[in-house]
Amino acid sequence: MTVNVLACQFSLQDDLVFIHMPVTQTNLTIDVLKEQLQQAGYGRCLLLQDQIKNLLLEYQQIQQKIKQQLQAEGYVLKYKVAQRVHAQLKIEISSDAMHATAEITAAYGGNPVSANDAVKAGQEAGIVFGFQKEQILQLVAQASRAEPGSKIKAEIAVGRLPVPGRDSVFELLIRDMSNRNKQPVARSEGKVDLRDFGAIASVKTGEALMRRLPPTKGKEGMTVTGTRLSALDGQQLPWGAAEGSEISPANPDLLIASKDGMPRLMDASVAVDEVFVINKVDAGSGHIIFKGAVVINGDVAAAMKVIAGGNVFVKGLFEGDLIESGGDITIGGAIIGHQIGEVSEHTELSTQLRAKGHIHCTLAQYAALKCEGRLTVSKQLLHCQVEADSVLAGTEEKANGKIVGGRYYLGNGLRCGNLGAPSGSLLQIILNKQMDPLIEKQTVLRASLASLKAEMELVKQHVEQLKQMEKSAAVQEQMAAMVEEFEEHRSIAAAFIADIKQLEEQRRQLLLSVCVEVTQQLFAGVESSFGNEVLRTKKEYGPSRIRLSEQGVVVEAL
Repeated sequence: MTVNVLACQFSLQDDLVFIHMPVTQTNLTIDVLKEQLQQAGYGRCLLLQDQIKNLLLEYQQIQQKIKQQLQAEGYVLKYKVAQRVHAQLKIEISSDAMHATAEITAAYGGNPVSANDAVKAGQEAGIVFGFQKEQILQLVAQASRAEPGSKIKAEIAVGRLPVPGRDSVFELLIRDMSNRNKQPVARSEGKVDLRDFGAIASVKTGEALMRRLPPTKGKEGMTVTGTRLSALDGQQLPWGAAEGSEISPANPDLLIASKDGMPRLMDASVAVDEVFVINKVDAGSGHIIFKGAVVINGDVAAAMKVIAGGNVFVKGLFEGDLIESGGDITIGGAIIGHQIGEVSEHTELSTQLRAKGHIHCTLAQYAALKCEGRLTVSKQLLHCQVEADSVLAGTEEKANGKIVGGRYYLGNGLRCGNLGAPSGSLLQIILNKQMDPLIEKQTVLRASLASLKAEMELVKQHVEQLKQMEKSAAVQEQMAAMVEEFEEHRSIAAAFIADIKQLEEQRRQLLLSVCVEVTQQLFAGVESSFGNEVLRTKKEYGPSRIRLSEQGVVVEAL
């Protein structure tokens, strides 16, 4: 193949580009040579720098002879000045065979890699599953346009992870108190009475409470090399035990009420509590202690107590000393407590609410509120002591409630409209409720590890002493036993260390996942603790999120 370009010619032999250059008095430079190559269609080929250097040097030498009339013009120099290099393709399969990548080195004027080439090379490398057609097309298109010699890499095949089957799902067929709490009754002319939640949820004997949906089959996975990955099927979970309900004789996957009463959601079950209804609780009624659910249509007066095995529902105000519930606590009005003695870290408050489930109220002030679920207040929390999984001030749709002062020991964060007060009074949020049990486990493991290491050091010293003794059969036997004991200790120590690291990673992930969200205004004086990291706000912010980052506790704009 020969191409005539101006005064020179190019030829291609075995992917090498040769120049046939007549020497004249016109100067030849590298730029001129590149331009000639470009015009001849070899501009993307790999330049052979040493050959070009020799060409230019010899050209200048002969040109000098021509100028001295020692040689006539037209002497032809032949040099290989460039090389056509085809695109290169490399296939890599990950160690777990769940991913495969292709790397293309862009061609120097040679043939590009086609999509078919990539697929064929992948198949030759052992890929039989999960080819990504769109990504392969994008890769080869990008490589064809890339600078010669540049490397373009992309994922071309992806395995399918096994999907474990879903365990049994328990579907609630009735409204429990926590659902009911969010649905005030609408009155005429579109008005809503926030203190009236309608009739208390109740069920009759034989009424369906919960359905158990069957587990599902797992979906098999596949590596890119065709290895099948088995998946576990979901498990049939047993019904939980609860008083007041039973499995339907006609359907083992249906739970029905065995008596009339108020339903209470439990793990994999529903309890049906007897209901005690009273208009108000005061000195005239005395304290209420009842094994089932308690409904109070009015207020609870100061110094009074309500202790129930099930849910507690108070339509009016609560100014009493204590409500203790085996389920949820719902207060239609406000919780009004008082401060006892001087303000300090351990300030005592006159009013306490403790629930195994959730707590719901409109407003709470100077109250100690403890629940295993979420504390929801529709309007305000003022100077309360709270221990809960999480706190919501407002509604799910619009977190616009206010939180002023107090101390909050939480597991899964807090959402509200306004957090803190313009006065900058201290408000503490400690997001360590989930972390502290992990820290306790770590402490126990570290103590055990320290004790084990001390024992290992004693065994090691004993072995060293035995080495100094006469090598009798008894000594050798004792040494072997001590070495075996040392190795057992070391194995246990390694397991302790692995457990400590795993707990630390769990703790880190939990800390990074929780946050405080403020939808309207965040004031100065709010102290947030994530593990040992603490941040106290010193100015006001608009809508914000307080979270733990790799750099510490930060305030971000929402």
